[in-house]
Amino acid sequence: MFVDLEIIFNNTYSYIQFTYKVPSNYVDEILVGDIVKVPFRNGTRFAIVLNINSKNSYSINIKNIKSKIGHIDKLQLKYLEQLAISNNINIGMLLYKYIDYKLLSKQSMIEKGSTGIYKNSDLSLKLRKANNVIFTSSLLEAKKLSEIIIENGKTVDFYQKTGGSEEFANYWNNVRNFENIIILSVNFEKILIDTKFNFHFYNSNNYSFNLPNLNNINIVEASIIKYKIFKGNFYYYSEFPSLEFFNKVNQYFLEIPPIEFTYIYGNNLKECIQLFDRMFNERKLNIFSFNSDIQTLSKKHKILNNNKSENLDAIILYNPTISHNGILSSNRLINFVKKVTYYSNKNIEIIIFSTSKINLNKQLTEDNITKWAQKEQSERAKYGPNINIKIFKVTTDIDLDITKYTKYLIGPKFTDGKFEYELKIQINKKYNYNEIMSIFSILKKFQLERVRSL
Repeated sequence: MFVDLEIIFNNTYSYIQFTYKVPSNYVDEILVGDIVKVPFRNGTRFAIVLNINSKNSYSINIKNIKSKIGHIDKLQLKYLEQLAISNNINIGMLLYKYIDYKLLSKQSMIEKGSTGIYKNSDLSLKLRKANNVIFTSSLLEAKKLSEIIIENGKTVDFYQKTGGSEEFANYWNNVRNFENIIILSVNFEKILIDTKFNFHFYNSNNYSFNLPNLNNINIVEASIIKYKIFKGNFYYYSEFPSLEFFNKVNQYFLEIPPIEFTYIYGNNLKECIQLFDRMFNERKLNIFSFNSDIQTLSKKHKILNNNKSENLDAIILYNPTISHNGILSSNRLINFVKKVTYYSNKNIEIIIFSTSKINLNKQLTEDNITKWAQKEQSERAKYGPNINIKIFKVTTDIDLDITKYTKYLIGPKFTDGKFEYELKIQINKKYNYNEIMSIFSILKKFQLERVRSL
């Protein structure tokens, strides 16, 4: 008997699976999901079994599995598969860099579970009586949140101050009961889901919930996938729910402070610049713009390359939009709110160049946002991307033969001299993990980009 497995190691070997022979004393024991020890290169590595192959291998140099050391059951493996597929990596990499298979192997499905989506300012109100684990994206946020919770008359038993790998581990290994603890989001995989724990993800749209060294795995997205498989108590807080992740939102909201905008209306960008120069003729400003075309302002003003500069006086936004093809893009909205809130808090003037008469404060009302969000949610449910439908754009210089993979690959579309394909994977329906890894392996030489907006 033979098995195909992934080495639990750095992503040196990409999506390749290796075939090993099962020695006679293990023939009746080896299962998909087993963690085994195997000879590899000049040493020994751990690996996870992902396929049982009873056919004879033609290789004369095939090696034997040394020993079986653990097991991941079907639900635990499903979680690893969906996390890996969503982020264009493999399970071996996940188990090497992020998830401890020994801890995951203890995770079982919880009988009951609840979830909710709220404003950041609602956190203190929504905390349960005990066992609240609050995840934040930074140490500074942990400190500020601790102060807010205490000001609201509640107890904070622990919050992370250093972020060292031992800080949380030392506390968690010795704690028995607690009301509220605030920890960094990277510790999410270090805690088993249990009915007694309430997991709260504060400011869940923060970019720091991404793990750059793992293809930007988003911890919030991982937690939602985990909730769908194992249940538990999960609550999310933000200025607006990302409809890429949340496909069941009962109440839409937009948490944004009152912000003053300076509007300059013109028929085109050149006219907006001319009007700006007249309006600000008496002032000398240090300016940043996200639009590279705005470089022809009066020479009295200085264009800065750094939007976080301490000398920044104003930013210019040109035709800011939170929609795409007439449909709200929650990711664009979130990004816009983050930008303008940041600059408003820094007392940096926000100047809007626009070719149409707009009033952002009037547009961003609860009624408008709810109407637009419902439409976006409906579109995402049909076509993706969302928490269940993962979409990647593949750009190549050549026309690919996708005959074997029409279940997942669509295209091509010929644009700007390039062939574009769409890789669409529905993780809530039947899929073949090994087949998808084969597709990733083929596509790795081309430009592969995860699609997040409609």
